[in-house]
Amino acid sequence: MDASAAATRVRWGIPDVALAWVAGLIGAVALGGISAAVLDVPDDKLADDIGVFLATLAGQTLLVVLVLALVARSKGRGSLTRDFGLTIRLRDAGWLAAGVGLQIALGLALYPIAELYGRDESQGVVDLLEDTSGAGLAAFAVAVVLVAPLAEELLFRGALLRALLRRTTPAGAIFLSALVFALVHPLGDPEVGSVIVVPAILTLGVISGYLAVRSGNLSRSIMLHAGFNLLTVVAVIAD
Repeated sequence: MDASAAATRVRWGIPDVALAWVAGLIGAVALGGISAAVLDVPDDKLADDIGVFLATLAGQTLLVVLVLALVARSKGRGSLTRDFGLTIRLRDAGWLAAGVGLQIALGLALYPIAELYGRDESQGVVDLLEDTSGAGLAAFAVAVVLVAPLAEELLFRGALLRALLRRTTPAGAIFLSALVFALVHPLGDPEVGSVIVVPAILTLGVISGYLAVRSGNLSRSIMLHAGFNLLTVVAVIAD
């Protein structure tokens, strides 16, 4: 990734990344709220409804992608691929297995901490899916394994990482983008169980960032992220 060349060709930066993130939050709240109203889901059941979850993720993803696409057209080189490296290549599919392996390794490393605090990290997802089957489970799997990794890699490794590369060293940009990626995850659920997985998410962010810088695109980082999420989905469905 040629940061110096990119700096002379684009005008987008960290404020635009923040705008995309905020837009994603607004999209999540808006579409999630609409879904809850249409499905008549009580306020105390919002976190347990698969329809609301899927609508929330769809709203977040749609707004993040839309804002970054507009940013690329107005301030950059005109596309999500040229500006942010959004590419998916089948030859990088082996990184799915690497993501699964990373999830296993980090799960084992964090197991003593999870046991210490007595919290099953998958419990919230299990509760969400306990009455879900068929099409709902399939939609959940697609959302978590495909949609979420694509949107998050686009935002954090595509936009944020590249913006930071124009301001600091590759190592600093990789770590800072990974740190932001890790810290935003527990914002919606700031319980102990969510906080103790931050080191795992940080590690995923660092490795994904390294892959993005090394390859110049997001294909490998998306595959790694998808594999990381895949194991969780399989565990939840098999439970």
